[in-house]
Amino acid sequence: MLSRAQILGLMLSGSLLSVNSGLPGDGWQVGSGFRSAPLQVPSAGKPGFLKLPPSATRIFFTNGLGAERYLTNQIYLNGSGVTAGDVDGDGWVDLYFCRLDGPNALYRNLGNWKFEDITDKAGVGCADLDATGAALADVDGDGDLDLIVNSVGGGTHVFLNDGKGHFTELRPSLNPGKAGMSLALADIDGDGDLDLYIANYRVDTIRDHPQTGLHGNTVNGKPVILSVNGRSVTEPDLIGRFTLSENGKIVEHGEADVLLRNEGGGKFTPVSFTDGTFLDEEGKPLKEPPYDWGLSVMFRDINDDGAPDIYLCNDFASEDRIWINDGKGKFRAMNRLALRQTSMFSMGIDFADLNRDGRDEFIVLDMLSRSHAKRQLQVGDLPLISSGIGVMDDRPQYSHNTLFLNRGDGTYAEVAHFCGVQASEWSWTPVFLDVDLDGYEDLLITTGHELEMLNADVAERIQQMKAQGKLSIAEQLNLRKLFPRLDTPKVVFRNRGNLVFEDVSEAWGFDTRGVSHGMCLADLDGDGDLDVVVNNLNGVAGVYRNESVAPRVAVRLKGLPGNTRGIGAKVWVYGGAVPMQSQEMICGGRYLSSDDPMRVFAAGSLTNEPRIEVSWRSGKRSVVNGAKANRIYEIDEAQATSNLEPRTSNLEPQPVFEDVSRLIGHVHHEEPYNDFERQPLLPRKLSQLGPGVGWVDVDGDGWEDLVIGSGRGGRLGVYVNDRRGGFKPWAGARFEKVVTRDQTTVLGTESGLLVGSANYEDGLTNGGCVRIYEAGQKVSGESVLGQRFSVGPLALADVDGDGNLDLFVGGRMVAGRYPESADSVLLKNEGGRLALSQRLEQAGLVSGAVFSDLDGDGKPELILACEWGPIKVFH
Repeated sequence: MLSRAQILGLMLSGSLLSVNSGLPGDGWQVGSGFRSAPLQVPSAGKPGFLKLPPSATRIFFTNGLGAERYLTNQIYLNGSGVTAGDVDGDGWVDLYFCRLDGPNALYRNLGNWKFEDITDKAGVGCADLDATGAALADVDGDGDLDLIVNSVGGGTHVFLNDGKGHFTELRPSLNPGKAGMSLALADIDGDGDLDLYIANYRVDTIRDHPQTGLHGNTVNGKPVILSVNGRSVTEPDLIGRFTLSENGKIVEHGEADVLLRNEGGGKFTPVSFTDGTFLDEEGKPLKEPPYDWGLSVMFRDINDDGAPDIYLCNDFASEDRIWINDGKGKFRAMNRLALRQTSMFSMGIDFADLNRDGRDEFIVLDMLSRSHAKRQLQVGDLPLISSGIGVMDDRPQYSHNTLFLNRGDGTYAEVAHFCGVQASEWSWTPVFLDVDLDGYEDLLITTGHELEMLNADVAERIQQMKAQGKLSIAEQLNLRKLFPRLDTPKVVFRNRGNLVFEDVSEAWGFDTRGVSHGMCLADLDGDGDLDVVVNNLNGVAGVYRNESVAPRVAVRLKGLPGNTRGIGAKVWVYGGAVPMQSQEMICGGRYLSSDDPMRVFAAGSLTNEPRIEVSWRSGKRSVVNGAKANRIYEIDEAQATSNLEPRTSNLEPQPVFEDVSRLIGHVHHEEPYNDFERQPLLPRKLSQLGPGVGWVDVDGDGWEDLVIGSGRGGRLGVYVNDRRGGFKPWAGARFEKVVTRDQTTVLGTESGLLVGSANYEDGLTNGGCVRIYEAGQKVSGESVLGQRFSVGPLALADVDGDGNLDLFVGGRMVAGRYPESADSVLLKNEGGRLALSQRLEQAGLVSGAVFSDLDGDGKPELILACEWGPIKVFH
């Protein structure tokens, strides 16, 4: 009797034969600068995927890794990847899988979802390597796809293809002795061939050697490590590896990455990090290479000038690196204010224009669980995030996915929580793919880990067992077996088109559980949509057939010799399912993986005739008018025209305002305060929300003066307008009193100034929440005593129509009770005396307040902006 798996395999085989019986691209028709062919699109289907069993595909590959290896070296738990490409030129996309323990595998696509293992015949088994990442790329520019393979400690190996799927390895290997993880290729210097960047991690870590001995001393007043197990830190494998923090804690760093310039014929030469090729944010050459825990690297044109820039995802406290290319292969670190935060454990990255405004957003993955209970358990050893006073460019790291919305001026807003993609479990590879072909890219994510090492309960239990008695090194490492396996489901989020994503993992057949690392895209059946392949740790590889039947337009590029797949080119489609779609051709860049170089766009309907435009890395431009749905287009760079409008970076917009802060020379006063000592679970500091600022005619001369609130321990800053475009500090006792609380909103009245006085830091209710600076008085006074809330915004209006301005005092928060709602109060002006008129109980965490007559009845409404709440209107 046939098993269920065998029956399913036969059913799949029969259905696949009816879907696609010919080579992809049969029946080519030649146009001006392109050729096109019909796609074999199924007549029935739905958005999502069908996971094909090995019995149907004959792909039985498993990235097996025994406990005896990963218990003694955690680096192996980062997994391995997969790459796709047509290695033998027969028109079908083949697959290459990396393995950590045993030979890699190359599967030739026979069509009809059948694959043949040709590893030995091709000569690419790499049986002696602990293989991690790989990419198929034409590195020698002869038109066929060569192979690059990374490994843990075994170097990076390059295999040249003879065009028929037989490979010859180049010697010597690249990146010797390093732990190469992901890799990416692009033409960094515009010379026409593909250069290579390798993100390095580390071959092993001190966590796997619990009895490592480090010797340090104080040099020039700073603690430094001088030797490791008796070996000098000047030895090659120890350079940059260990440092001591200010409190004496040992900090282990990763390895320096490698950028290799392609000299032609597959020959690569390393580029120095310290010769001026890489500059810091101030434009100064680096003094040493960054020693980071590199996991992923992607080349993308971040600033839209046509040249490939670099984004590096680094693990642990290693900050992510964003290098902006000058177009000639020299890189400068992105302005620190362009990104105000990043992920902590950055795993993988991808870019896409998510809102179809013509500018790319990008996501970086981390390890935050989607389960509230799991989040309380998987706490790990995360540092408290606390910015120093006056520091605004420190770019803190948070342990959740980060999604960056492109503002169009070279800066980004982090919107992962708003979009609903901040958590996806222990995550590795993100891929933006328009699964349902509605014109908006959806998001696919691989997840899981062989050991749930963030489990705080197990970690505590292990520490207790270590403390009970002296354990050997082997016994200590074997305690890691106590951590359970974290086999989580993969995730797919559907893009609704409004920057909000919804989980459709189950509905779209992508919720299979396991420990999944590398993932790549390829059209494996010639129907013009992109299928998905996943490399699983200690599980059979996942092959997912894309089931969409919506109209599509597929695009491949035929570049000039050297860059024959058009890597780095940007493809635009106008007039499809949405007015504009765009994607970039990449090579590598996926976590440990690499796609086949084809991109797919939503046509919208069978009658649409979209226009395809290609901006090549060379600066040339191709246009295909009147494209047809359900066809594949191969566009030829040789017939492209010169781009008459050279592209320039969007990072240097013309300023609207000029910075003239020198006219006042103001320095804000702020005393240190540790918010997290009182509330350890705060998402951010609340003691540094900033001072109030107002334009007020303080001296009554008809010219607006500038008033700036102070922090606790400082003085109100008042700068008098000199009527000539300058300012001078106010001289006199009226504003000289040192304030005891942070000052918030500044308002001007006919009789003087009203300034908010926040009790957030002291939490006391026996002081006033509004400080009054009256005209003609030498001292200031306090008003509105005994409020439990810490004051935020103030607003003035004649609420009762008596001709006097009444005062609204907004409650920003309750000290030590965030995010509990705060009360606010309305104070009636009774002949110059403020008296409580109304208490708005639990009005919210009020961050903004204004009076305005919204309904035109001549009476002001009160409008409040609240954190964690909607806009509120009080009539």
